[in-house]
Amino acid sequence: MKPSDIIQRIIRNDQNNAVKTAAFRPGQIVSGRIVKLFPNQRAEVHIGSHKVIAQLETPLSANSRYWFKVEPDEGMLRLKVMESANRPGTSAPAESLLSQLGMQLSRENKMLIQFFLKEQLPITAETLKMASEWIKESQSAEDGLRTVKELIVRQLPLSKNIFLALSSVLHGDTLSSLMGELQEELRDADLSPKGQRLYSLLGDLITTSREKLGQQAIFRLFSEWLDTKNLASSHTAFQLLKVLGLMPGEADEDAALKQLTEGSLQNKPISHVLTELLKANESENRQEFILNFAKLNGIISQRSESIGQAQTLETLFNDIRNGKISFPAEKNLLNALFKSALSHTLNADLGQLLSGEPEFKQAAVQAGILLAGEKPSAAAALTLLEKTMLDELKNIMRTELNFTYDQGNIQSELKRIIRTLGLSHEHDVLNLIKHHDEEAAEKLDTLKPLLMGLLNEETSHSAKDAAERLLHKLTGFQALSQESGPLQHYIFQLPVSLWGKITDLTMQWSGRKTEMGKIDPSHCRVIFYLNLEHLNETIVDLQVQNRIINISVINENKEIKDLTAPFAADLKENLLKINYKLSSVSFQKPESAGDTLLARETMTSIVQSNQFSGVDIRI
Repeated sequence: MKPSDIIQRIIRNDQNNAVKTAAFRPGQIVSGRIVKLFPNQRAEVHIGSHKVIAQLETPLSANSRYWFKVEPDEGMLRLKVMESANRPGTSAPAESLLSQLGMQLSRENKMLIQFFLKEQLPITAETLKMASEWIKESQSAEDGLRTVKELIVRQLPLSKNIFLALSSVLHGDTLSSLMGELQEELRDADLSPKGQRLYSLLGDLITTSREKLGQQAIFRLFSEWLDTKNLASSHTAFQLLKVLGLMPGEADEDAALKQLTEGSLQNKPISHVLTELLKANESENRQEFILNFAKLNGIISQRSESIGQAQTLETLFNDIRNGKISFPAEKNLLNALFKSALSHTLNADLGQLLSGEPEFKQAAVQAGILLAGEKPSAAAALTLLEKTMLDELKNIMRTELNFTYDQGNIQSELKRIIRTLGLSHEHDVLNLIKHHDEEAAEKLDTLKPLLMGLLNEETSHSAKDAAERLLHKLTGFQALSQESGPLQHYIFQLPVSLWGKITDLTMQWSGRKTEMGKIDPSHCRVIFYLNLEHLNETIVDLQVQNRIINISVINENKEIKDLTAPFAADLKENLLKINYKLSSVSFQKPESAGDTLLARETMTSIVQSNQFSGVDIRI
């Protein structure tokens, strides 16, 4: 089932409650039946599921249905009759109202007003006209109608942007897929510094943990290869880069260095200097060689972190100029020269340089697989020296390798993702304006404000379209997250890495507020949905009352109870460590095995069975 289907299920209870408590506001048009008449033109009117006492502006007949317009009044509800809704000879109720509002009697408008009547939604001429225009631009009339209902029920601003935002959440693609689309659009674009930051941020959010680990390993291998102090380690690192496919299998080091210079570095100033240096050496033009060597020294000495490389090159330069080293330079000397120069550049720009290379992504995945020991046959094919270097990498990167299994890291990672999305952007801007909060200023460099910035820049139409759809998605989740009296309600989606797969974790939580304005972790309910790599679609319902937890898992796998049984004792013990008591863990299958939408009714019953439904990330 698509996460958007789950989102519709978990907000259904909020919709129903909101409809029951809807207030009547001036300008609304309602269909009502006169139940009883009282003196002074007062009457009991049945409007939808409500029975109200209203002041009528004209005498009317009991047991008759009319169209009423709500009039301003500080006290009693005042209703102005528009026309009898069941008078003989009049057209159908929907057509009759459309005529009175001066709207076209089109099929779409009839469908719209019938939907409003069926759902007992408050009607105004302005609302109907705006909704009619928005629905024309929706993927389907049904999706558009449901989105309009959500806007009205939650009493959100009736604007096109909010409509598009909610529509994206209820019916659109997942967050990670929208991020992937935008990243692809920006891949070869000429980006501003903020655009580059956005591209990097998207990559961080939708890159798997396996690939990130592999990237770090590759960076270390490149650094080791370009280090001229230990030639044996440098050669081993070079061979491992070959194994990962980042170097041609038949290439020697000087060919690889030349390829790197003319490939990933071709637009860098240092590339031109190194190329000219190589040409001067081959043509035995000593003057040109020394001139370009001087330029190379100038480029490298500009960065303070390159002092070591600059001193090494300065020594080589003086030795060649003074004749201590013969000219033309030998192959080994040139390789050392190139390595020293490239080490300076790659240490600063390797991530940016290699991220655009198609083979880099695949190599990073393979490196992650090797480090995690997922393919023993691949590791078995390595030489002893290569295995030793790989083991050293594992020890150095043990923290990153254990990320998936570390509960504390998982919690901090989820919080980091929430902050990175920029879901509190408007609140952070307000804090910055009011208090000149430096921490709030740092939070402005998150996904949402970067998307807003991209829409104001000169970029392709397709990139702007992708950015706008992603921005609508984030805004939609913000709109669905509300406070209602003593209760807080939040719902959003996070792209999370399950080691080798990115999935979208859909979360919703609500509960009473503590004195500090946060959700009470002792009384709340967790419902979240995600698509696991092996167990596929899974819903977890976690209820907390007085710090006693009951967990219900919905999954179609017949063996899930047996698969999870070995972890039950650890779960209970770990919950006790943070002062929670596990009462029960139950497993349910989707009610309709043939239904492609997982647990359609089961999900509804879960949400409606408790007024507190949601997720508290502190659990």
